[in-house]
Amino acid sequence: MKAIVINEYGGKEQLTEEQIDRPEPENDEIVIEIYSTSVNPIDWKLREGYLKDMLPYDFPIILGWDAAGIVRETGDDVHKFKKGDRVFTRSANNNRGTYAEYVKTTENRTAFMPEDMSFDEAAAVPLAGQTAWQCLVEFC
Repeated sequence: MKAIVINEYGGKEQLTEEQIDRPEPENDEIVIEIYSTSVNPIDWKLREGYLKDMLPYDFPIILGWDAAGIVRETGDDVHKFKKGDRVFTRSANNNRGTYAEYVKTTENRTAFMPEDMSFDEAAAVPLAGQTAWQCLVEFC
């Protein structure tokens, strides 16, 4: 699959398109074909290396935290989602983000998209929505 990766910390010139292996789901995971993703401030902060102590990922790193798309594969222990479902997700905290054609994630990080929501709209929700929820509910 195609992915936008960084192989070292630095500026935007570090972003390169590469072919990498398509993810395979573990028993509790979902593989989503990404139709849309979003860009958040954490992406450039990670790319520049500002977060390397807090998020010590191995290279190559695929940036991106949000995605919307179609479920393409599920592990044997996944029961909520099935192939073909329209979903959005906030990817796991690892070096395999959403600037790619596919991402693997888990049921607890994934939600069904509302029928009238576009993939672009859905991809804008996960990280920003989680931040808003934390500010309004968890920290207030």
